[in-house]
Amino acid sequence: MGVGVHRSLEAAVLLDKKNIRSTVIDLRSVAPLAAECICKSVAQTKRLLVVDEDYEQFGLSGEIAACVQENEINFKYGRLCTKVTIPYSRKLEEETLPSPEKIVNKALSLMKD
Repeated sequence: MGVGVHRSLEAAVLLDKKNIRSTVIDLRSVAPLAAECICKSVAQTKRLLVVDEDYEQFGLSGEIAACVQENEINFKYGRLCTKVTIPYSRKLEEETLPSPEKIVNKALSLMKD
Protein backbone atom coordinates (compact mmCIF):
# COMPACT_ATOMS: atom_id res chain seq x y z
CA MET A 1 0.00 0.00 0.00
CA GLY A 2 1.47 3.34 -1.04
CA VAL A 3 1.86 6.45 1.10
CA GLY A 4 -1.00 8.09 -0.78
CA VAL A 5 -3.37 5.27 0.11
CA HIS A 6 -2.58 5.69 3.81
CA ARG A 7 -3.38 9.39 3.53
CA SER A 8 -6.62 8.60 1.72
CA LEU A 9 -7.61 6.10 4.41
CA GLU A 10 -6.88 8.71 7.10
CA ALA A 11 -9.08 11.15 5.20
CA ALA A 12 -11.84 8.52 4.97
CA VAL A 13 -11.80 8.21 8.78
CA LEU A 14 -12.03 12.01 9.13
CA LEU A 15 -14.93 12.10 6.65
CA ASP A 16 -16.68 9.31 8.53
CA LYS A 17 -16.56 11.46 11.66
CA LYS A 18 -18.51 14.04 9.65
CA ASN A 19 -21.06 11.34 8.69
CA ILE A 20 -19.77 11.19 5.13
CA ARG A 21 -19.08 7.68 3.84
CA SER A 22 -16.36 7.24 1.27
CA THR A 23 -14.74 4.43 -0.64
CA VAL A 24 -10.99 4.25 -1.11
CA ILE A 25 -9.91 2.22 -4.11
CA ASP A 26 -6.25 1.24 -3.99
CA LEU A 27 -5.05 0.88 -7.57
CA ARG A 28 -2.24 -1.58 -7.06
CA SER A 29 -1.69 -1.67 -10.78
CA VAL A 30 -2.73 0.68 -13.53
CA ALA A 31 -2.23 -1.71 -16.40
CA PRO A 32 -4.79 -3.05 -16.60
CA LEU A 33 -6.79 -0.32 -14.91
CA ALA A 34 -9.55 -1.52 -12.56
CA ALA A 35 -12.09 0.36 -14.66
CA GLU A 36 -15.07 -1.80 -13.72
CA CYS A 37 -14.46 -1.30 -9.99
CA ILE A 38 -14.00 2.45 -10.41
CA CYS A 39 -17.06 2.88 -12.62
CA LYS A 40 -19.25 0.81 -10.29
CA SER A 41 -18.30 2.99 -7.33
CA VAL A 42 -18.78 6.26 -9.24
CA ALA A 43 -22.15 5.09 -10.61
CA GLN A 44 -23.35 4.59 -7.03
CA THR A 45 -22.07 7.85 -5.56
CA LYS A 46 -22.10 10.13 -8.62
CA ARG A 47 -18.80 11.54 -7.36
CA LEU A 48 -15.14 10.86 -8.09
CA LEU A 49 -12.17 12.29 -6.23
CA VAL A 50 -8.84 11.10 -7.55
CA VAL A 51 -5.92 11.53 -5.16
CA ASP A 52 -2.69 11.21 -7.04
CA GLU A 53 0.93 11.95 -6.13
CA ASP A 54 1.65 12.43 -9.82
CA TYR A 55 1.66 15.67 -11.79
CA GLU A 56 -1.62 17.33 -12.64
CA GLN A 57 -1.08 17.23 -16.39
CA PHE A 58 -0.71 13.96 -18.25
CA GLY A 59 -1.16 11.89 -15.10
CA LEU A 60 -3.26 8.98 -13.98
CA SER A 61 -6.05 11.17 -12.59
CA GLY A 62 -7.04 12.37 -16.05
CA GLU A 63 -7.04 8.81 -17.39
CA ILE A 64 -9.34 7.65 -14.59
CA ALA A 65 -11.75 10.51 -15.27
CA ALA A 66 -11.72 9.70 -18.99
CA CYS A 67 -12.48 6.05 -18.25
CA VAL A 68 -15.56 6.98 -16.19
CA GLN A 69 -16.68 9.55 -18.76
CA GLU A 70 -16.36 7.01 -21.58
CA ASN A 71 -18.78 4.78 -19.65
CA GLU A 72 -21.31 7.64 -19.81
CA ILE A 73 -21.64 8.03 -16.06
CA ASN A 74 -22.86 11.43 -14.90
CA PHE A 75 -20.62 12.47 -12.00
CA LYS A 76 -18.96 15.33 -10.14
CA TYR A 77 -15.18 15.21 -10.44
CA GLY A 78 -12.32 16.50 -8.38
CA ARG A 79 -8.67 15.66 -8.15
CA LEU A 80 -5.77 16.29 -5.89
CA CYS A 81 -2.33 15.97 -7.41
CA THR A 82 0.95 17.82 -7.44
CA LYS A 83 1.32 21.00 -9.47
CA VAL A 84 5.11 21.27 -9.12
CA THR A 85 8.10 18.98 -9.11
CA ILE A 86 8.22 17.17 -5.77
CA PRO A 87 10.99 18.76 -3.70
CA TYR A 88 13.76 16.74 -2.07
CA SER A 89 13.28 18.37 1.33
CA ARG A 90 10.95 16.22 3.49
CA LYS A 91 9.14 19.30 4.87
CA LEU A 92 8.54 20.76 1.40
CA GLU A 93 7.54 17.34 0.08
CA GLU A 94 4.87 17.07 2.78
CA GLU A 95 3.53 20.51 1.80
CA THR A 96 3.40 19.51 -1.87
CA LEU A 97 1.75 16.07 -1.64
CA PRO A 98 -1.94 15.50 -0.87
CA SER A 99 -2.56 15.37 2.88
CA PRO A 100 -5.58 13.94 4.73
CA GLU A 101 -6.74 17.51 5.42
CA LYS A 102 -6.46 18.51 1.74
CA ILE A 103 -8.32 15.36 0.74
CA VAL A 104 -11.13 16.05 3.23
CA ASN A 105 -11.49 19.65 2.04
CA LYS A 106 -11.66 18.57 -1.60
CA ALA A 107 -14.18 15.82 -0.77
CA LEU A 108 -16.35 18.31 1.12
CA SER A 109 -16.33 20.63 -1.89
CA LEU A 110 -17.61 17.74 -4.04
CA MET A 111 -20.50 17.21 -1.61
CA LYS A 112 -21.90 20.66 -2.36
CA ASP A 113 -24.63 20.59 -4.98
